[in-house]
Amino acid sequence: MQLIKITSVPLKYTISTENARLTVPQIEPAEMNQKTTPLKINIDTEPVKMRMDSSECLKSMGMKSVADYAKEAPAKTQQTTNEVTAEYVQMGNKMTQPGMTIAEVMREKSLSNTTIETVIGSIPSVKIDMSWEPASAKFDVRRSKSETDWKTAAQEMEFIPSSIRLEIEQYADVIIEYIGGHNYVPPSSNPDYEENE
Repeated sequence: MQLIKITSVPLKYTISTENARLTVPQIEPAEMNQKTTPLKINIDTEPVKMRMDSSECLKSMGMKSVADYAKEAPAKTQQTTNEVTAEYVQMGNKMTQPGMTIAEVMREKSLSNTTIETVIGSIPSVKIDMSWEPASAKFDVRRSKSETDWKTAAQEMEFIPSSIRLEIEQYADVIIEYIGGHNYVPPSSNPDYEENE
């Protein structure tokens, strides 16, 4: 007769897994900024410069300026004064001679000073002073310039490892049940006792 019933309860569980993942979300896109300065040329020119000085040439032809006459005037005035003074001194000396009259003195003077001066200055003897500077040109070139500013895309990589989840639904167990009857001592105390004959 079997008195004990043993029941084995197995372990019951659920396993769920997730694979590893690598995500690359793009946060900021790439940008390129370009700044260009164009070519620039500056040209500074100077024309031909010519200088002509004809004052000495004109002087050689007898054509003088007011300034030249102003410079020569004091010297000529002194010379004229000296000549007139000498002339009057000579006239006074002649008047002291016996038999000399004023009319005789004037006649001698007119005969002795009969001179003719001609000035021909149509052909210059001095050249015109000429000087010149050649034309010039200065170039200032500013080269074109290009500046590029690169901004790379900002990216972050996110790694999600694999995961395993174990969910236990039922723990393992052993159930022991006593399926036998009661033992009465003495046996006659069992209500179902029947005495054997």
